Amino acid sequence: MLAGSVSMSALAASENLLPPQSDDLVPTLTRPRTTAMASVTIAGAASAPQIHVEHQPIQVSWALDSNATLEATPQPASQRSREYWTDVTSGDLQRGVELPLSAPGAIIRLSPGQGSGQVNAADVQLQLGGQTLNGNAAAGHIADADALKAAGMDVADASVAMQLRPELGAGHATLKAAHARGRYVVQVYEPQSTLSLEAHTNRAELLLGNSIQVTLSLQEGDTPTRLHTAGGYLRAPNGDTTLLRFQQQADGRFVATATPSKEVANPGLWEVQSFTLGTDAKGQDVRRDVTSTFAVAAPNARFTGAAEPRRASDGGVEIALAVDAKNASRYAVSGVLYGRGADGQMHPGAYAQSAAWLAPGTGQIGLHFDAKSTRNLAPPYELHDLRLQDQPAMGLVERRAIALRFTL
Repeated sequence: MLAGSVSMSALAASENLLPPQSDDLVPTLTRPRTTAMASVTIAGAASAPQIHVEHQPIQVSWALDSNATLEATPQPASQRSREYWTDVTSGDLQRGVELPLSAPGAIIRLSPGQGSGQVNAADVQLQLGGQTLNGNAAAGHIADADALKAAGMDVADASVAMQLRPELGAGHATLKAAHARGRYVVQVYEPQSTLSLEAHTNRAELLLGNSIQVTLSLQEGDTPTRLHTAGGYLRAPNGDTTLLRFQQQADGRFVATATPSKEVANPGLWEVQSFTLGTDAKGQDVRRDVTSTFAVAAPNARFTGAAEPRRASDGGVEIALAVDAKNASRYAVSGVLYGRGADGQMHPGAYAQSAAWLAPGTGQIGLHFDAKSTRNLAPPYELHDLRLQDQPAMGLVERRAIALRFTL
């Protein structure tokens, strides 16, 4: 039996996990997750649906291509944006909203908030390059909310998008809507622009209470150009926001540190939404906004460090791993087994995952790599990309790039 609650003495720690590397995700302190995951509330639903959490243990494994190059440390994704957006009132639209455009053919989308009045292209007035045109005359293409939804976009009802005719050029535009009523979001996307905002995070995921760094740079093609100002906020999955302070660096980039510290009931990705103003090579204003996403988990469990690899009854390899859990929950462990191939080099052989319900305290979950997937591997073995997840909370609470070396 490789999954269940055990005492520390029941797991003969013939091996210990290797010390964590700098890029590993390892809790230093654990604490109980305070939010219940028995149900999820969906806005507008009559009642919250109940989520069944399986208590029966499961184990799966499969062979891997021994020549594949696997990445045990996820690389944070850089986001590039050629768009910006702004929240405006009906008064703003009636007076005129300034929209700097860095390239011809910009797409302007106007989305009304709840209870706001619909604005059609014919109701919009655009001033650009010495001309004043209504939306129908200024746009080469117009799409209403039905067309946008048919294209797979999640937009508010009564939204309208207009792609400006390229011959209108670029520069400072003014958008007006005399009959606007309520609040709106104006979004500008410039598909033909060579200027993009790049946002880079130093981690792909983190534990609650730890920090992530977001770096912003404005690029003209692949060449950095100057950013003047940057701001933004941290947004939790439940919609709560925290203002962030961006600091300009000597190389012109802006950097902010975000620290998710408040646990939220509904799982999901956290976001850093960043807003910038820069200039192009001609000194013209360039606005760009970007959203960076990352996962945050409550550090409610961790590997104790005790591990017991052994030969499985089917001739494969089993590794029992001790887990210290602060919550009763269903936890999953996964990893990739490497071994020495015929060429004398280390190769991946198999991936395995196990999940089991653990009570608070110290328990164990074992990985089983079957004989078929390990038959071409010889010791010494290595366990790579070891992960521990709290499944109901959808939280990755520990990850180690190289966790164990052993022989059998």
